[in-house]
Amino acid sequence: MSVFTELSREDIETLLDAYTLGHYADHQGISAGTENTNYFVDTDLGQFVLTVFEKHQPEELPFFLALGEHLHDAHCAVPQPFRTAEGEFMVQLYGKPAVLFERVAGQHEQPSLAHAATVAGALGKIHQSTGLFSGNRAHSHGIGWIRTQQQGLGPDLEANDATLLASALDRLETIDRSLPQGVIHADLFHDNALFDEDGLAGIIDWYFAGIDLYALDIATCLIDWCLDSEGLPDTAKVANFISHYEQTRPLKPAERAAIPDLTIQAATRFWLSRELALRAHSGTGNVTQKDPHQMKRIVSHLLQNPLAGL
Repeated sequence: MSVFTELSREDIETLLDAYTLGHYADHQGISAGTENTNYFVDTDLGQFVLTVFEKHQPEELPFFLALGEHLHDAHCAVPQPFRTAEGEFMVQLYGKPAVLFERVAGQHEQPSLAHAATVAGALGKIHQSTGLFSGNRAHSHGIGWIRTQQQGLGPDLEANDATLLASALDRLETIDRSLPQGVIHADLFHDNALFDEDGLAGIIDWYFAGIDLYALDIATCLIDWCLDSEGLPDTAKVANFISHYEQTRPLKPAERAAIPDLTIQAATRFWLSRELALRAHSGTGNVTQKDPHQMKRIVSHLLQNPLAGL
């Protein structure tokens, strides 16, 4: 279970003293997630999610929290971060920053055409809304991050993997980086979306968000929401996703043209980040880990069979 910081009832009660959200009723650790500790927290006034940030420093978090508040106020499907009675977003727990969020009623769903269409429309609305957001933070896992990882991982990669990564980077260097940009989610896989009977309940986990190409955010969705039975991008599903995105935010021709190579960039990023996580947490039974092989396979496939028909 991905709970790095164990919290007692007394810890939660002390935390709640800083808010006006009611008195303690229950709390339970959440198994999903690889970066932070998360708990469900129930009070006599409502249900919340507590996030204890294991890696982020307090000075990094105001961007993400202000973004969440901005998107919630813009009626995007994003959980509200709650402020304390003193108007602060964060409190300290065991020397780590912690935040209470609105608990969204819903569950993760395996991607279907209907779910993908809903997410695509929501993503278009988010991109329109982040265009009005004043926060400024570079996307932490963009093309520069991939270049850095190639240098760091190079000696440790098998020869075939090193060749594949070099080929991917060669392709990525041709992408037009002057395309429309703004704050993107950068990690909108199906385990970061919650659905209920009424549709999309909430998009969560914004801690990779930053300024990058809007088309990269679309490409990231394609490698999770638009796969065929063999786990590779499906052309018809990709077209369906983009069609529903454009109902909210039409793409420029150059953005559309860049999506095939940006999809390679997205898959490369997740191949490397999963590989790094696997190495960092090898032998650790309480951390959720994802197999990097799936993303590596997508990279290899797309280099030989670029997305067509866009």
